Amino acid sequence: MPDGNGNANGRGAGSGRSFFVQRNLETGRHEAYEQVIDGEYVFRVDRGGKAPFDTYNDATAELQGIIRACVDDGKSLRAHGALWSLSTVAVTPGRLLDNIALRLAFEVPANLTNPAYAGDASKLRFVECGNSVAALNDYLFAAGLSIKGCGSNNGQTLAGALSTGTHGGAFNFGAMQEMVVGLHLLTGPNRSVYLERKTSPVMRPDFAASIGAEFIQDDTLFNAALVSLGSFGIIHGIMIETRDLFALNAIRFRHPYDATLKAAIAACDPTLIPLPAEARDIPRDKPYHFEIFFNPNEGTPPDEAIVLVMYETAYDPASYVPPPWNTGEPGLGASGLDVMGALVGRIPSPLNKLAVPLLNSQVNQEFAPYFKKAIIRDLFRGEKTLGKTLACGVGMPVARAVEAMEVAFKIYNESDVVLPLILSHRFVKGTKATLGFTRFDTTAVLEMDAVNTPETRAFYNTVWKELDAVGIPFTLHWGKYNDFLTPERVRNRYSAERVDQWLAARESLMGDAAVRQIFNNDFTAGLGLAN
Repeated sequence: MPDGNGNANGRGAGSGRSFFVQRNLETGRHEAYEQVIDGEYVFRVDRGGKAPFDTYNDATAELQGIIRACVDDGKSLRAHGALWSLSTVAVTPGRLLDNIALRLAFEVPANLTNPAYAGDASKLRFVECGNSVAALNDYLFAAGLSIKGCGSNNGQTLAGALSTGTHGGAFNFGAMQEMVVGLHLLTGPNRSVYLERKTSPVMRPDFAASIGAEFIQDDTLFNAALVSLGSFGIIHGIMIETRDLFALNAIRFRHPYDATLKAAIAACDPTLIPLPAEARDIPRDKPYHFEIFFNPNEGTPPDEAIVLVMYETAYDPASYVPPPWNTGEPGLGASGLDVMGALVGRIPSPLNKLAVPLLNSQVNQEFAPYFKKAIIRDLFRGEKTLGKTLACGVGMPVARAVEAMEVAFKIYNESDVVLPLILSHRFVKGTKATLGFTRFDTTAVLEMDAVNTPETRAFYNTVWKELDAVGIPFTLHWGKYNDFLTPERVRNRYSAERVDQWLAARESLMGDAAVRQIFNNDFTAGLGLAN
């Protein structure tokens, strides 16, 4: 039991908010794995007894005390947020750290901003690691601001989303980590650093001093730490660039799987696809989101695809009305995984060919056409996973996207099973992050979303092997099912130079080998990403 200082049988070093919970198993949000653990550190919600920056700095001290306890006890440590990942990237056989109660967010004092900062300092926000995307959306909305990009929903913590490269579908902006311009990393029991790019200065050294951190400006270190897989210590604070609130005209509709659609995919140009009549008059000069879904149970390939496009438009607070939404349903920006979560329990299992018409009707219901005007806060929200689902994200050059989808169609057509399965493409601007899986200039992400069964895993593995066989270069989303990865394949897909650069950055920021050891886990060690 914890003592009055938040300690628990010697396992922690908290000063009041943190305590240790004895647990022995973690399964994650989607029940995608079972991980035996030694227990979990948890923080109580801040009740506002101190000034926010004092509360933040107190949390830093507690987090560093937890690092010290794990080093002393020889126990590995992994910080996690909403446990959204379907891989074991965020877990460890040692101790977990639940950060979801660490939800402070700050405006940045103008006098601490570097005069050379090229952006609008009034739109900078310093955000604590446990903030969910939903909480961040609400906080920014109150100030008339918005995040720049989002995944398909809002349940992840910001730290977890950027650490695994959560990508969304903002193909002119990029994955979620692209909004990050500064990181406060706790890299040991006695060291923390505030890290930003030297080529893009943001803050003065005084800001780092105010949070007790060493100030480092280094592009190589920053790009490595941006998608860190939880291995660079504890991300406590994140400096993000926001933008003024904007609205999106979002249209979901069916379109024949024809030459026009294939050309739009190959060029990553949604303007090549004609819109349905009710949306033809909207401005199309600022395309934002482009996504195409296929239900392979309608045919391989099916006659039609489900297209989701979003175009930027002005936000008018006087006239804006959020679209209605049943919180028990996937949000308007739902991914195939959201839909699979909604279907679990409504379709028979195991599935056979006699049940395909029922499955197709349910998919059509979840992917019903719509034309809505909404802000990010109201579009990307609300996954309600109800059972064991499994997702895989395969990043590739956009020029190979049609070919890759045809590979998936062929394999499904030749299989002897019927799967509740959605195949889709999302398109994302490439990242500067050293190990960001959206590493191609424009990355097409082939999403494969289904229920979690041996047949699903076999299908995914067969697709990976065939993509390899036909020479399509691809990466795999770190936070989704990715059992195809090996140390050799990681080096092949990112280059040995990039992997060595990432490992060297990790060693530079965490010079103490004992600290590096506690932030290793089976996932990174198994991929050659633990030094």
